[in-house]
Amino acid sequence: MNKTQIIKDACRRYPEIPSRTIAQYIVSQYPGLYNPGESSKKDPIEIVRGRVRYYRGKHGAKDRGTALRSGSGIPADDSIKMPKSWRRHVAPFKMPVGVSLVLPDVHAPFHEERPLESAIKAGQIEKVDNIFLGGDFQDCAAVGFWTQKRRDFMEELNVTLDLMDFIRGEFPGKKIYYKLGNHEERLDQYYRNNAPVLASTVLDSVESLLGVESRGIELIEPTQMVMFGKLPFFHGHELKAINQAVNPARGLFLKTHSYAAIAHCHKPSMHSEPDLHDKDLTTWSFGCLCSLHPEWFPYGNRWRWGFGIISTEKDGNFEVVNRRVLTNGTVV
Repeated sequence: MNKTQIIKDACRRYPEIPSRTIAQYIVSQYPGLYNPGESSKKDPIEIVRGRVRYYRGKHGAKDRGTALRSGSGIPADDSIKMPKSWRRHVAPFKMPVGVSLVLPDVHAPFHEERPLESAIKAGQIEKVDNIFLGGDFQDCAAVGFWTQKRRDFMEELNVTLDLMDFIRGEFPGKKIYYKLGNHEERLDQYYRNNAPVLASTVLDSVESLLGVESRGIELIEPTQMVMFGKLPFFHGHELKAINQAVNPARGLFLKTHSYAAIAHCHKPSMHSEPDLHDKDLTTWSFGCLCSLHPEWFPYGNRWRWGFGIISTEKDGNFEVVNRRVLTNGTVV
């Protein structure tokens, strides 16, 4: 790390700030970089302040030749380059060709056994090639905003792992893809808010907690778009205010103006409109496989059980089957 450049950059960026304030800022931003050593009693802030004054041309006439350009704040022999953008590009995740069983919004340990068993049986009958967990497989209630009577994260995690292993046992040899949703994001948010020192360790890693590598599960980021051939799939929380439309599928269409599919809203729906060339653009929202009446929202919601089967071909064409599960477990 170039100490000289650090000081020059700080002087250029903050030409109106006093030298001592800049020195305090630099020492706090780069702890240990300017320590003079145990044998010296010099204050690191005073050391840096002296260098700041030097590059500002305040050490007398003999040093002004190496100082910043008068009045400009720009180093005399440096050129300012375009700074690197912090934007992080996440490429879409491409699902393999074949038939996928989409299990949306399981919310373990608040999953419902009957519809989940019905969805698994339907996938077995269809002889699906892979399983796609469409987000919010784990509820993470213990670290969530809503108050729960029982907040035991480790027990919740144990149920999630048991359910994951159960699904693995029902589809031996089949690849499982797990797209993280907004509920899985709760864990990272919890660490950032309550234990920022641990936020960069494996302790808060969903991959580590769920043991996805040893279980043969491929993880997909919460905001990463998934492509089933030409069909974009989102968990749904990435697209705001979808639920404010007549139904989630129409809300999805208004956001994307493309064919697309989501989970997240817990409501099976479909919407179709033609484009300029009379080509149907259809959007789908899948139901859920969790409790329809959670304690934080016991009445008045319109949630329904459901799952999906998506078939993709080599040319990118796809077929979506949006299934509902009735209260008696019947798939329609």
